[in-house]
Amino acid sequence: MVTIIDWPYSILVVIILTIGIFLAKRTIRSWPPKLNVIDLMVLPMLWSLQCITFQMSHFSLVGPLVFMFLLWGIALAIYQTFGLKTFRQQQFFINWWRIVGVTTVIIYVVMIGLTQIL
Repeated sequence: MVTIIDWPYSILVVIILTIGIFLAKRTIRSWPPKLNVIDLMVLPMLWSLQCITFQMSHFSLVGPLVFMFLLWGIALAIYQTFGLKTFRQQQFFINWWRIVGVTTVIIYVVMIGLTQIL
């Protein structure tokens, strides 16, 4: 991933994109009602998270994070199949992407907080 950009600027890019997508959601009438801003911001936040972790510690947190998301996807598929006795692919992907989004936001905020401490 591109780490040429310093990590404070990557945070600025994520903030600008978030505000832009939020304003677009408010103004565009044909915006899908189930599509949230966080659904579109996962990838830019992962990019910024990679910039932050690699530039601060020369270790990228994104690889283990993606592996954790894959394991959560497997666990969610097993739960929906055997626990709920219904597996619908569309519902699985919506639930999984929302879990990925919320976790990414939490880890993103924690990493920004840690960079202020260090």
